[in-house]
Parts: sequence; C-alpha cells; structure tokens
Amino acid sequence: MTSILFVSHSSELNGAEQWLLETLRRLDRRMFQPSLIVPRPGPLVSAAEEARLPVDIVPMKWWLTEPGRVWRQPAAWLMSRKAVGRIAEIARARSAGVILSNSAATFGGALAAKKAGLPHVWSIHEVLGGGRPFLHYLFGAPALVRFILDHSVRVIVNSEQTRSSFPVSEKISLIYNGLTIRPGDPARRDAVRKEFGLSAETPAVGVIGKFYPGKGQKEVLQAVARLAGRYPGLNLLLIGVAADIRYERELRAIVHREGLAGRVYFTGYRSDLLELLQTLSAVVVASVVDSFGRAALEGMAAGVPVLAARAGGLSEIIQSGWNGFLVDSRDPEILAAALMDLFDHPERRPKIIENGFRTIREKFSIERQVRDVERVLVEAGGGTLIVPPPFGPGQDGVLFAENRKRNPEDRKA
Repeated sequence: MTSILFVSHSSELNGAEQWLLETLRRLDRRMFQPSLIVPRPGPLVSAAEEARLPVDIVPMKWWLTEPGRVWRQPAAWLMSRKAVGRIAEIARARSAGVILSNSAATFGGALAAKKAGLPHVWSIHEVLGGGRPFLHYLFGAPALVRFILDHSVRVIVNSEQTRSSFPVSEKISLIYNGLTIRPGDPARRDAVRKEFGLSAETPAVGVIGKFYPGKGQKEVLQAVARLAGRYPGLNLLLIGVAADIRYERELRAIVHREGLAGRVYFTGYRSDLLELLQTLSAVVVASVVDSFGRAALEGMAAGVPVLAARAGGLSEIIQSGWNGFLVDSRDPEILAAALMDLFDHPERRPKIIENGFRTIREKFSIERQVRDVERVLVEAGGGTLIVPPPFGPGQDGVLFAENRKRNPEDRKA
C-alpha cells in the first residue's frame, strides 16, 4: 500500500476541490492510503473528515495571483516558506510515497516533495497561457510551465485547453472531471421549488459558480432581463458565493434597475445542488475563465439542458444540438436568443437530456476519473497498474429513466 499526500490550494468546494474530494473518496484503499493537507478550515475539511480521511491544516498563501496583484507574489512566497518545511515533515511522518498538488495556485507541495526527496504529481485545473489566464506568475506563463514540469514526475491536466499551455511532454496525462448520475431526493426537490417559488410550468435558468466577472453572471442576467416580457414567469438562480464583492453588488444593482426583484435569486452555496438543478429549465455556462466546465457536466447529470458559450474546455464536453447547445459569444443578445429558442422548442429536450447522460457515462464518469488518477499515482511511484475491464453502463440507464420521468415537460414531448 502506498501512502499518498494530497495538497489542496483551498479549503472550499469549487470545481478543483470537488475533483480532489471525489478522488480521495474513491481511491482503492487496498492500494493507496490517502491523506490531505489544506491551508485553512473550510467545507473541504469537513467533507474529508466525514470520509474518514486524515487532514492536516498548514497555513500557506497562493503563489499565483490575478493579473493586477502579481506584485504581491514575493511576499506570499516568503510567508509560505514555513509551510514547505511543514509539508515535508508530514510527508515523512506519514511515510508518503507520492505527493500530489491540486491546482497551480500553490507551489508548497512541489517544493516539499523536492525537500523530502519524493516524486511529485501536479494536477492543473487552470489555463496558464493564452489571452485570458485566470492566474498569473510574476515571471510569466512560460516560466510557470517550466517550473511545473521541472518539479513533477507527472502532470495531470483536466482538458485539452489546459494542456495547450504546455509543450509536448510524456509527463502530461489528460484526465477529465468525472461525475456520478443519481436520481436526487424528490422531497428535497419539492422543498427547493417551494423555497424559490418555482413551478414546472414556468421556465427557470441557473448559473453555477463564484461571482466573478469571468464567470458571466452579468451577461446571463442581462439576457434574462431581455426575456422578462416574453416569459413573465421566468426566474434566474445565481448559485454560488462572491469571489468579488463589487461584482456581486453590480449584479444586485442590475436586478433592482431592471425590476427583476422576486425573479432573480442569489442562492449562496448549496449542498443540495443536484436537486436545485433538477428544478431548472436550463443551466447556462457563460464563463470565459474555466479550463474545463464542470458546471456543464453537473447540468447534464441533473437531466437539464445546458447552454454554454464556446470557451475553455466546453467544446470538449458539448456537441451543440446533440447533448447541449453552444453559442460563439456570451453577448446577452446572443444568450437571450439561444434561450428563447430552447424554451420555444420543448420537443428537443428528451433527446438532449438522454445524450447528456450518455456523455457522462461514456466519457466523464467518476469511475474513469479515479481509475486514471490511480494509474498516474502508481506510475509516479514506479509501479504498474493492472487496469480492470472498461466500465459498463451499470445502473446509469435506470437513473436516466428515473430522471427523465421527473420532468413533466419531457413526458409530454
């Protein structure tokens, strides 16, 4: 059995942390003994402890920042020096065979692995180059990419878009995010409908993600404002918390100015995300900063059509018109037209939903994700993983049938 020390850049439960948590929960405990390091208390700590995973809190700063704050990075590096030593100590105490860092945002795990003489795996969830990198390095993207490759025996990327920042290298493995299809709790779903005053007869749109300009909540809100007259019962749920307080204030000001109070809901973080999504008519992904697009998979897994702006790894998930819809811009006029087309043609929904489930089963299953991570970890430690036969559809077909029955609109089509 190999002890694996996972180092998280955050204690929240956003996309990268969800990838990490689901991997930790499902690793084969006959082969691996996982433990976790986080920078502070938070939801990820609670979830890991519920899964009976050892967790250590080691305070450390992000080594990368948004573009306007790169000047802060040297101070963050100095403040995190103690964390590097502490991580190396924990790795020795746990007899770790491999250290895995989750996200490019912190270098602590990589430097601790070097200090402890251990192989290091880096899981990258960010696009590090191109025109819209979310995180910047003081010495530039090429230097960051070199640092990651030089300090890792293997690098995991979550999309072809993420891989495009790196040169061709045998170290790089593409492992997509995976999800599990499950039916959800009908009682919880009914409670959500009641909480937000939703009904099966009126359309509702949801956006998942932290409130940040790159995530596109503003553009979706403006699109919904354009449709308010045509669909009097149309609601919008903004699902997430603020990463940018000023941006959230701007969103609330638009709601007030457009007279959308009572039709736009700021839901905050939701542990019942599946049931919340199952009350919607569409999930809209208008982010231009995501490297993958987990929100699109979450919509598909809930049995909800997904409309997305073509950016990041979304074109690797969605085949427009088959398992969802892609538009070339998140311009509010374009989003509004696409939503109108979706609402006015409910007969398309069953096939889109069915193909969404198929996409997850065949390409983005959690079983595939974990199996591929296990392979990388074994290879990083110098071993060979015996791969089991490919996963069949299992009970996902049953869950698809149950989720399809859930929506009265689909039964009519």
